[in-house]
Amino acid sequence: MSGASSTATTLVDDEARRRIATDLGTTFVVEAAAGTGKTTALVARIAGLVCDAGVDIAHVVAASFTERASGEIV
Repeated sequence: MSGASSTATTLVDDEARRRIATDLGTTFVVEAAAGTGKTTALVARIAGLVCDAGVDIAHVVAASFTERASGEIV
C-alpha cells in the first residue's frame, strides 16, 4: 500500500477492530496486551482484503509470534 498512512492502536476495542478490518487503504500497527483481539483484527483484515478488495490470497502473508495465534490465523 504505497503512500498509505500509518496509525498506532494501543487498545483493540470493537471500533478499532472494525476500522482495521474495513479501512483497507491505511496501514496499522497494533500494539496491545494478550487477549485483546489482535489476531481477530488481523484475520478480519485479511478477509476484507481478499473478499472485499479482491486481493489474491496467494499474495497475502500472515505471521504470528505465538503458536496459539498461528492456529487462529489458519
